[in-house]
Amino acid sequence: MAVILVTYDLKAPGRNYQGVHDYLKTFTHCKKMESVWLLDTAKTPAVIRDGLKSKIDANDITFVVKITQSWAASNFGCGDWLNDSARNW
Repeated sequence: MAVILVTYDLKAPGRNYQGVHDYLKTFTHCKKMESVWLLDTAKTPAVIRDGLKSKIDANDITFVVKITQSWAASNFGCGDWLNDSARNW
């Protein structure tokens, strides 16, 4: 298990946020910033990226990375979620 950060920039034309959001909502997640999601999952960043590919256009940008328990933030709404003992680092 891991905590995965997903961020994206959907470009015009297209910008199908609903498909992206529906896919990301299938995971245990926290979303408190516009285009940043944290997922708690056993899937690798590459698998998540590949799952997003069918939801986005060829000109859209995605970045998917595994994060560690060593993080810092300011006024970040997912801080309590990240610190929860239920997280699978």
